Amino acid sequence: MMTRKEIYLMVLEAEIRSQKLYKAMAKSFRRPENSAVFQQLVVLEKNHEEKVRAAFLQEFPNADAYPDPVLEPEFKKLDYSDPAVVLEYAIEREDVARDHYLDLAEGTQDGQLKMMLKTFAAEEEQHKELLQEQLQSLQGAYTWYDPSELTGFMED
Repeated sequence: MMTRKEIYLMVLEAEIRSQKLYKAMAKSFRRPENSAVFQQLVVLEKNHEEKVRAAFLQEFPNADAYPDPVLEPEFKKLDYSDPAVVLEYAIEREDVARDHYLDLAEGTQDGQLKMMLKTFAAEEEQHKELLQEQLQSLQGAYTWYDPSELTGFMED
């Protein structure tokens, strides 16, 4: 079983890796609306990193709170020419991040910290939904329309 310190460091590493991934994705997707989504995710993940680091240092004041994340082996094997593959990988990583936050929250006695970690878990789920929308859009399964245009369409 991992210690709290190890879980914190793993979460920090994951947040830093996510930022790097989303920065690269923001550059790779040329449409401004796609790029903006990934730029927004970078900001959100950076916010998580800063708050987790603050909580970590409060609990472990003399520890090194600046891990140097190593790219995961599966990331190196991705087919970067297929944006759907990269998006699916990012979606999986959001699930992992959510689970880490829930694990960390479960072992936390501090009510305020527990709430923050559960909030982060919920936010990771929202990040996943944003990525799924990007994937669906890429695959053409997402159609944007104004439902008000259909009002009265079925009437004689």
